[in-house]
Amino acid sequence: MRSRRLRYLLGAVSLSWLFFILFRIVFFYTFNDPVADVSASDLTRAFWMGVRFDLRLAILISLPLLVLTMIPVLNMGRSHRTRTVGKWIYGILIIGAVLFYTADFGHYAYLQQRVDITALILLENPTISAQMVWESYPVVWFLSILALLCFTWIKLHDGLVAATVAKTPKYRNTSHKVVGVIVGGTIYLFSLWGTFAQYALFWSDAFFSRDPFVSALALNPVLYFYDTSNFSEADFDIEKVREYYPTISNWLGVAEPDQDNMNFTREIIPDKKIEPPPNIVIIFMESVGLNRMRLMGNPFDTTPTLDQLAKNGLFFPNFYVPWVSTSRSVFTMVTGIPDVARTKTSSRNPLIRDQYSIISEFVDHDKYYLIGGSASWANIRSLITYNLKDMELLELGDFNRPRVDVWGISDLDLLREAHDLFSKRDSEKPFFAIVQTAANHRPYSIPEDNAGFIIKNQDEQVLQKAGFNSLDQYNAMRFLDHSIGRFMEMANTADYFKNTIFVLFGDHGNADPQAEHMPADDYALRLRSYNVPFIIYAPGLGMDHRRIETVCGLPDLMPTIAGLSGIDYTNKTLGRDVLKNENGMAFVVNKKISPSSYGVLDSDYYLRIFRNGSGMEFHDLNSPDPAEDILSGNEEMVKNYERMTLGILETAKYMLYHNRN
Repeated sequence: MRSRRLRYLLGAVSLSWLFFILFRIVFFYTFNDPVADVSASDLTRAFWMGVRFDLRLAILISLPLLVLTMIPVLNMGRSHRTRTVGKWIYGILIIGAVLFYTADFGHYAYLQQRVDITALILLENPTISAQMVWESYPVVWFLSILALLCFTWIKLHDGLVAATVAKTPKYRNTSHKVVGVIVGGTIYLFSLWGTFAQYALFWSDAFFSRDPFVSALALNPVLYFYDTSNFSEADFDIEKVREYYPTISNWLGVAEPDQDNMNFTREIIPDKKIEPPPNIVIIFMESVGLNRMRLMGNPFDTTPTLDQLAKNGLFFPNFYVPWVSTSRSVFTMVTGIPDVARTKTSSRNPLIRDQYSIISEFVDHDKYYLIGGSASWANIRSLITYNLKDMELLELGDFNRPRVDVWGISDLDLLREAHDLFSKRDSEKPFFAIVQTAANHRPYSIPEDNAGFIIKNQDEQVLQKAGFNSLDQYNAMRFLDHSIGRFMEMANTADYFKNTIFVLFGDHGNADPQAEHMPADDYALRLRSYNVPFIIYAPGLGMDHRRIETVCGLPDLMPTIAGLSGIDYTNKTLGRDVLKNENGMAFVVNKKISPSSYGVLDSDYYLRIFRNGSGMEFHDLNSPDPAEDILSGNEEMVKNYERMTLGILETAKYMLYHNRN
């Protein structure tokens, strides 16, 4: 390698990387419990993952050196002064890293947790904290070792500078420079990405094991602290939660309310057991609003399969998701808590990765989560694998099917894979499966292998009056319905069909044109983005076929499924069994109409409390003009809706941090 600057940069990265790996080895031998029941494969996987995080940190530390080396007006190869600046910058960064690692080691020794943003609470009383450290650890010896380590590290870097950029170049060849930039840039890019997969290596990938030491071994303390810095544990007000506790506990039906300890737990015992236990198949439908269905008056026959399933099962036309976001809907589905996180989404927050799920109560069921793309998207992998240890996650790399677009394999192929899995199982063992579709989303790809699907042409102006944004969106919705239809045809020939409860729901609607066939509130209040179909179809279980008008929301999904399944279960969520609660209400974070608001709605009214604190509006959903604010004159009624809205909001924020497995 003839490029002095490239040799220097790669050498600096390698030097930092080796020291970080050394810290990892020391961490392992310091904190590993030799009698713990941890597999060697898990430890190896954690170490390999951690080494890649270490490489990312080494690259980040070298970025200032990259600037000083590659920008011509600076160029460490030509300027002694710039080389001095580079040495100082590198030295300061290394000393900072060593001190951070030291704090992390001490934090882990004290709390068995790697440093995250919540560790800053220890600085509220720095004098006491410093005294505790001084009295608990051999501080003088530690500081001496750290000083020697920093000195050695910095001297090695100085030697690297002298052996590379400080030397007079022997060659001045432009092609060598171009090659060096390309090679170096490629190495930097893939080192930062951390993997050859579609999604970068995330903190959540480290939590593949329930053993806390394995996860800690996989993390890099500096990067993990940064990842948690965007989140704050104090994202709820305990006094507000306590204030609204009587209202929420009564609404949830808590048998033994306890305002001091905030008990929301309900032990549910079914009226009768179902033998054999039914299978559960949840089909998570991407971007399917209620206004898509012919059953709701859509002039286009876009959803023949969904319409037929709804007519022959339980159909909930007043079902709402709390937020227009696929990742938030996944989180709410799994946990039963509306994802009201203000920063990013809850699945991305490492501070609340530990979540209880009613899915865990299906103890006799084998469990599967199937997604056509990568589960690294939005850290869904961590949400599933960390909290549902007995659930097998199947994703893009597990299917021998062609990738169609950014979302992975087609929904038709995903449902084919699901059917193959279900039909080859031992019929004596029940199963619980979630199949997350994704293709009803831009770029609206229709695969060549489409089981006879025919793309139709329609007048786009007429489509817009039916609530469709484009012809592609219309055909993508038709293809999703077509794929579900083919799946149901295949399932109907298999042994598992008659003992399976099929559940289908839309993760959210879209910001589409006004659908003229829908009630006025669908567009006037932008509820079209939140009102989605919810269908339960169980052809072999003797279930009534009926339309259930009760207003309900996504948190109610799992309690309702558990109730139909006839299992004993613990409900710690904000959801209720819709079939046993007629006084329904849904919570919505409406960002589709200005100003953005929190609110609740039932079959008659909708209260919006503005998130910017400027006020609220009250709407009659059955009025010819539902957008009209009828707050004036209805103050007493509004108080009840306001209390429910704020109660659900504050309780959800609290539950995000108090819903541990």
